[in-house]
Amino acid sequence: MKTTHFKPFMIAAILMVVSIILAACSPAATAAPTQPPAPGSTSAPTQAPTGTEMQMPAQATGTAVLPVTGSTPTPSQPDPLAFRQAMRKLWEDHITWTRVYIIAAVAGLPETDAAAQRLLQNQVDIGNAIKSFYGEDAGNQLTALLKAHILGAVDVLNAAKAGDTAALDTANKKWYDNGNQIAAFLNQANPNSWSLSDMQNMMKMHLDLTLAEATARLKGDWTGDVAAYDKVHNEILSMADMLSDGIIKQFPDKFAPEQASQKTVDFTLAMDKLWEDHVTWTRIYIMSVTSDLGDTNAAAQRLLQNQVDIGDAIKPYYGDAAGTQLTALLKDHILTAVDILAAAKSGDTAKFNSANAHWYDNGNQIAAFLNSANPNNWPLSDMQNMMKMHLDLTLAEATARLNKDWAGDVSAYDKVHDEILNMAGMLSKGIIAQFPDKFK
Repeated sequence: MKTTHFKPFMIAAILMVVSIILAACSPAATAAPTQPPAPGSTSAPTQAPTGTEMQMPAQATGTAVLPVTGSTPTPSQPDPLAFRQAMRKLWEDHITWTRVYIIAAVAGLPETDAAAQRLLQNQVDIGNAIKSFYGEDAGNQLTALLKAHILGAVDVLNAAKAGDTAALDTANKKWYDNGNQIAAFLNQANPNSWSLSDMQNMMKMHLDLTLAEATARLKGDWTGDVAAYDKVHNEILSMADMLSDGIIKQFPDKFAPEQASQKTVDFTLAMDKLWEDHVTWTRIYIMSVTSDLGDTNAAAQRLLQNQVDIGDAIKPYYGDAAGTQLTALLKDHILTAVDILAAAKSGDTAKFNSANAHWYDNGNQIAAFLNSANPNNWPLSDMQNMMKMHLDLTLAEATARLNKDWAGDVSAYDKVHDEILNMAGMLSKGIIAQFPDKFK
């Protein structure tokens, strides 16, 4: 679609819709190297804004610092669960910004450079995260290796897009060689927990899956593209857990005693993933709609599936009927976004206003549903404020995109990401507090 056909307040509201649903020493490897495959906030209910009432909140930049959400560890001894969550967030950023870059580069979108810069910053963040364990030089060395990993992927993608088989073969080999260098670095930093063969297999899997993702997008295989990214996501979380568990085992004195049960750890991390999926597919959908890409329907269907996944996640605690009800409420949010978009594209102000009002009413219903399910841990005012925060943050993201402020768009999404992890933490902690016997 052409955004120039839309009234600004309509477009901003459209994109706001999607958010409410949320709302260490490295010589070359000496073991058998991996081989590349053949290239191929008030307590009042949220009110629907008008064009003159919507205000873009102040934006803030920032990078992840271990640890993040989950527990409240001291700086000197972080909580192991919080450390795992923080490691996951770093690698979530890695695959999210890789995906955003792939989408932008393949489609030739103007935000390609901004996505590349944010992706390179993530490699700095990951290097910084290990410095307190392995030292300044090791952190810097890991960053350098990871930056080479990213720049190598850029070369692979450019060659594939150009159809230059010779350049692709060269870039692909260099990319996999770099993967072996990263594996060797990790093995030498922590040989007892990170065996060379495990690290090589881990890196090969990461590269293979990323290559499959890029290949599907280049072919316009949108169903395959979605499935490939889901595999990338699952693999990167296993990789993050392998790395965090290895550090905790190697440096036990640097961490507070583990207080969370394994069931608590598993549930907390699973809830984080559900809401990570939510903001990821929301962002992909926003990118697709605003840039008229061919994967709009596939992204929307994956986003709708996420609502089913979230509803299913609460069924063991609140029952099948409650889980189904939550899914219905969340799907209504998504489908109302479709109505708003259709009305905006046709210029039908009456239908737009009706759909927008329904969307806000539904948002208040979600807050009320959560409060009724767990009133002691999810006060109505907190749920309403949570929803409003997501609206405000996504409005900032949407406004930046509409203004072609790509740096602002990146900054706004980082805030969305941080906030959704706080939201996931609020929800998981509430369920654990309400049903303690289920988490022993």
